[in-house]
Amino acid sequence: MHFFQEAVSPRQTVCITDAYAACRKATREGYHHPVINHSVAYADGAVHTNTIEGFWCLLKRAWYGSHDHYSRHWLPLFVAEASWKYNHRHLENSFDVFLEECFAWVG
Repeated sequence: MHFFQEAVSPRQTVCITDAYAACRKATREGYHHPVINHSVAYADGAVHTNTIEGFWCLLKRAWYGSHDHYSRHWLPLFVAEASWKYNHRHLENSFDVFLEECFAWVG
């Protein structure tokens, strides 16, 4: 919980979660924290966890599928890869964008 509180600004963040108790602990002071109770509904207007649940689903699919295992050492890179893919999933030419970003520093 300390990492969350150090890394996430309470003044600039809306932290939408489900009703899991640990989430309430992390956001106890000063965070705008709408909660969606899945026993009642999965969405209430803009308050939902569908986006992050979709991301976790794809990350777990990669874990069990092509990657088979993530060591603790390489975990941040696997999550970064999954984040990049998820954030660029609607682009038709995402591979071209990936190459441009990889070689942007080359002058």
